[in-house]
Amino acid sequence: MKYLMNGLSRLLGFTACFIVIVTLSGCKPTISFTALQTIITPGQETELEWEVEFAKGSGDNVVEISPDVGVIEEEGTVTVTPLDTTTYTLKTRSFVFGFPMFIKEELTVEVEEGVFWDFTGQADPNISESDAEWTLFAANYDGDDEADYVFERAKNAVVPNLGYQGIVLGADHDDPTQVEGDPLVMFGTVRWAGLEDDTDYRVTLSVVYATAARRDDKECDMPTIDLSAFIELEEPEIETDDDNFKTVTNLNTKHLLSTDITIEDVTDDVCDDDGLFEESSATISEVDVTTDSDGEFWITVGLTPSTPNMTAYLRSVTAIFEEQ
Repeated sequence: MKYLMNGLSRLLGFTACFIVIVTLSGCKPTISFTALQTIITPGQETELEWEVEFAKGSGDNVVEISPDVGVIEEEGTVTVTPLDTTTYTLKTRSFVFGFPMFIKEELTVEVEEGVFWDFTGQADPNISESDAEWTLFAANYDGDDEADYVFERAKNAVVPNLGYQGIVLGADHDDPTQVEGDPLVMFGTVRWAGLEDDTDYRVTLSVVYATAARRDDKECDMPTIDLSAFIELEEPEIETDDDNFKTVTNLNTKHLLSTDITIEDVTDDVCDDDGLFEESSATISEVDVTTDSDGEFWITVGLTPSTPNMTAYLRSVTAIFEEQ
């Protein structure tokens, strides 16, 4: 009988522990921890963004990011400038039913040698004007009928809601149904001559941009963008026909950059007639290129919007070069 009672006590103890463990596992905080760019050059900034939602009933909640950041609010952003590749750790501490709970998430920002074009009005002093100058093309579009666009392209334009300057590329058409299904592409391009002659390189390209949700019939929808990159040995050439149709003729290899910009729960209260601007980034990696005898090639960033009426701003372009 004694052994039976001891066995029953142990069973009840194990059962109680199991119930506590299962209960606590369902009380973990929900964590989102991201960076605007995860591959940057030395001295370049990036933004860490996080949101922590603690379980209902938890207490003494603490959120901390290391290194160099410290204790933070449960939601926010912070600008960091790592000089070397750095792994940032977000740690949370809370008490649930009197039990301490510790959770962490890690995020690595890689710092590699490359070139950084900053369009926010704070030019990189390490890049000469001739190499840093980007040329903006109005558009590239094809279709059966002439399409009458009003194009906007300018440097040092202030991004609505976000406050900094950027390169604006925009297009409007008074009859969008006329051009439905016809591609519209806006370009920015630059010559880069800072590499070795006749050398194979692997390139990673990252673009930070912003665009806006627009109101349409009391809806506020975020237009999508096909963000693409072209790396060629020639400057893009635009031909114009007799109907004023423009076509880029010598861009060959197209690399699609992943885009992930979204707006959740947009309402009329936060989205006015001009739109609500949000920022994101897109990246491609492991693009193999070979420089010519001058050690140069051209980088072109193209935007294909989902609607013929929209505006996008380029904040920066980062290129990382790895010699093969």
